[in-house]
Amino acid sequence: MRLSRLELSGFKSFAGTVELPFEAGVTAIVGPNGCGKSNISDAVRWVLGEQSPRLLRGGKMEDVIFQGSTGRRPLNVAEVSLVFDNSDGTLPISYQEVVVTRRLSRSGQSDYLLNRQSVRLRDIQDLLRGTGLGADAAVVMEAKMIDALLSEKAEERRALFEEAAGIGLYRNRKQSYERRLEETAADLARLEDLVAEVQTQVRSLARQRGRAERYTKMTDERYGVAITLVRRELEDLDLSLGALGVRTRELGDTMPTARGGFEEAEREREARVQARHTAEVQRTEIERRLADARIEAGRLEGDLALAAERLANSAQRRTKAGEERGENERRAAQATREREAAEGDRDSAERDLATVQAELERRTAQEAEVRERLVAQRATVRELEAELQRRAEAHRALEGERAALEREQGELRQQLSGAASERERRQGVERTAGRDVATATERAVAEARGAADAAAAVERARRGVAELREREAHARAGLRQAEETVAQLAARRDALGELDRERVGLAPAAQALLKEKARFGDAVIGPLSDFVRTSRKDAELAERLLGEWLHAVLVRDESAVGEIQRWHETAHPGPLVLLPSVPGPKLAADGEPLPAGLRVDGPAAAWVRGLLTGHEVLAGGRALRRANGAVFLDGAATGGPLQRRAELETIGQDLAAAEGARERAAHELRSTTAELAQAEAAFAAAGEAAEHARHRELEAAAHKGEAERAAAHARREAADATSQVERLTQRLAAVEQRLSALGAEVRAQEVERVRLDERLGAERTRLTELEGQQEAAREQRVHWQVEAAQVEARLGAARERADRATTDAEAAVAHAVALGAEISQIDRDTTTLTAQQAQWQDGLLERRVTLQELTAAAQDAEAQVTAAETAVGGAEEAVEVARQALDALGDEEHRLQLDSTEIEGRKAATTQRVEAEWRKPLERLLAEAPEVRTSASVRRSRRWAR
Repeated sequence: MRLSRLELSGFKSFAGTVELPFEAGVTAIVGPNGCGKSNISDAVRWVLGEQSPRLLRGGKMEDVIFQGSTGRRPLNVAEVSLVFDNSDGTLPISYQEVVVTRRLSRSGQSDYLLNRQSVRLRDIQDLLRGTGLGADAAVVMEAKMIDALLSEKAEERRALFEEAAGIGLYRNRKQSYERRLEETAADLARLEDLVAEVQTQVRSLARQRGRAERYTKMTDERYGVAITLVRRELEDLDLSLGALGVRTRELGDTMPTARGGFEEAEREREARVQARHTAEVQRTEIERRLADARIEAGRLEGDLALAAERLANSAQRRTKAGEERGENERRAAQATREREAAEGDRDSAERDLATVQAELERRTAQEAEVRERLVAQRATVRELEAELQRRAEAHRALEGERAALEREQGELRQQLSGAASERERRQGVERTAGRDVATATERAVAEARGAADAAAAVERARRGVAELREREAHARAGLRQAEETVAQLAARRDALGELDRERVGLAPAAQALLKEKARFGDAVIGPLSDFVRTSRKDAELAERLLGEWLHAVLVRDESAVGEIQRWHETAHPGPLVLLPSVPGPKLAADGEPLPAGLRVDGPAAAWVRGLLTGHEVLAGGRALRRANGAVFLDGAATGGPLQRRAELETIGQDLAAAEGARERAAHELRSTTAELAQAEAAFAAAGEAAEHARHRELEAAAHKGEAERAAAHARREAADATSQVERLTQRLAAVEQRLSALGAEVRAQEVERVRLDERLGAERTRLTELEGQQEAAREQRVHWQVEAAQVEARLGAARERADRATTDAEAAVAHAVALGAEISQIDRDTTTLTAQQAQWQDGLLERRVTLQELTAAAQDAEAQVTAAETAVGGAEEAVEVARQALDALGDEEHRLQLDSTEIEGRKAATTQRVEAEWRKPLERLLAEAPEVRTSASVRRSRRWAR
């Protein structure tokens, strides 16, 4: 395996993609300072997993990304790849070429890739482990690393030599395994703590189980009683609802008749009101038409007067035009005579022409000004006429509103009088209800005091019962603990007995021989450990003294040894030690005495004394010197047969003591149970007394609640009556205020109408004056036009003398023709105006006839309105009588609905309470719960309690 090339992109000074090939042999990189030679070694160290920015000559890892220059922008990603030739298979991967890549972005995301596939850093480290490659290996040799190699300190050279020797892989594995072992040890310690904690919780849960069983039993009893009471209560509520339903159906049969009568009266009243409204509308319409007819008649009279003035002006203008036409004809006859004088009159005519033209321009401007003023004046007159019309309509609307408000004022005064009487009555009812509430409150307080005393007695009895129950629980816990102790000791004893019977701990050959004991008869006596007895304290020392001799088997004599030897050669059970009782050990029987606390029975005593001859216990049993002088130090002790047998004896003693403690705990539990039964009987008696007191308290509270509800109802009715009086008073004040405002508005409207009428007359007069001024200005303009024509004729005659005399004659004739045309136009205008005047006179006659008819119709409409108001008053009296009857039935129906709603609410509340308490639907509870016989007093008390 060898490095074939290095690829860099965006790493430090390598902004673009750079590929450095490494051929066979030595490759050297030469360049001046600052050209980036060190960046190549940093790239190799970085791609192999270096995590320290300081070793890469940076402050943070993002500093390895190209930071930009004057000619290039900074990059966001740095990437370095090492390409290895793996033709020889040094790396444990099935690729001929292995590419190791590391990529880093400015967002902090770092990726490692192996042959362009994403992997972990640990995968790359494991792959390169043992090859001498790695971030912490001597891949890049720096000056300080050479100093470390040449240093005299072994610690500094050790790391480099270990890495070069290829043992770094095993060192890392060792550290990993040690770390996992430490974690496993911590987990085991935690499990032991959890086991101890769970054992403590098991005892607590056993106590809680007893409490839960008692609670379940009492809950079942309470469940049956509660559901039975709920069933009885629901039956009572259903009966009450049935009675209310019967009365409601009776009212339902009666209500349609009363409602039909009321609706019929309402329809009659509405018909009367509609008739009154129709009459008022007709009267208002007739009054409006009458006012319109009066205004139209006034307008026609003004138009006729204006037309008469225009006809007079037209007659004057026609007469003057005829005179001018005759004058022009005479002037044409005189044109011949004036031909000789034309020369002398030319200068005079020129001067006169200038004067006449100036005057003509002034008269023309004056006529235009008068015409503009006339147009504006006519617009003003039309606006005043429209405003007068709007004022008249507004005045009629105000009159109608005032009449309606006056009628509403009378009705409000009648209603206010009735509401004040009703308020006085309801206030009296409220005072009576307040006295009833005070009496019920005093009784409820007295009953509550008695119930509190009974509850205190119940609480004292309950505390006594609770103390006895606690004592009982403690006694049961003590008994249960004693039973658990007895059970644990018995289980331990049985387990140890089973181990002892199975000869667990003996050598395999000894166990096999004992299993074949029946085959040899009395030749096999038993293992040596069966004949040795010691205390639990000395058992470990005895096992240490005897050692492997405890696995020896006592046999009868030497003949038994031969027989067992033949079996041993056949069965091959393993090493076996035999101790023949005859002749016994070679040492005398009077050897060293047995140690204190060690008892040996039967033929084993001689062998034990012989085996222990010359043994010496050192350091309180922690060391042993054998007869040959060898010293054995204490090691990890393991339980042997002697310790097991000593523990069995100790457990037997502890078991007897535990059974005595169990008997004492059972006796204490029986006495505590008897005291608890007496206390519970006393508690039941106190509870019954408290229940009676509570029943009386609930009755008093119910009476108080009814009195308070009655008082609250009375207060609400009194408040309603007061608010009704206030509303009627406010409405009456508002109506009166509006009537005053309407009167002022009507007066203001009348004054404004008179003012507008006067202003309209003045504006019409001014309009007539302006029309006269316009006519005068036009006549002056025509006059000066004629003068200008005359002067121009004189001037032309003077200039052209006799030659132009004919032209002057023609001009005169033309002027005469023009005047004739003007006279014809005046005649046509006069004819048109005369026809229009006749039409206006006919329209005026029609308007006067219409005024007479509308005046008569207005009187008839007023009579109809008066009759309609009388009919409406009678219909309203009939409606009030029907309403009172319907209100009485409605009040009774409302009371029934309130009672039914209250019963339904109590039923729903009972259902919700029971379902919330027992967490099941009510139908299911009623179907599952057993029927419990209860007395009527208990049912009543239960119902009052709910």
